[in-house]
Amino acid sequence: MSIIPEVINERKLWVMISTRKKDCAEKELEIIKPIIEKLNEQWFEKGDFMWAGRFDDHKTSMAIFEATEEKAKNYFEDYSKACSDSLETNLHQWDALPLFTILERIQGKI
Repeated sequence: MSIIPEVINERKLWVMISTRKKDCAEKELEIIKPIIEKLNEQWFEKGDFMWAGRFDDHKTSMAIFEATEEKAKNYFEDYSKACSDSLETNLHQWDALPLFTILERIQGKI
């Protein structure tokens, strides 16, 4: 079996949820914004796709992407390190936890 089908078969959908910490000032978000933009730029340069956006509460955002488990966890680790003082972050495999369950849990924390 060639490498390409193996990699494609290992790719899964991932959901990353970020929620602003209660004691996080807007200024803190402005500090981490360029770091996250650079991290995402590196992701896109490798030809990977990510859909991300912010919810209307202006506290929570969600990113959905496809990757191998290793690649997803590496991205999440880098993202979490950059945001740890300002955001609570969680990574879930799409199949492991349905989207509406994730959103329900987040709403309970807000």
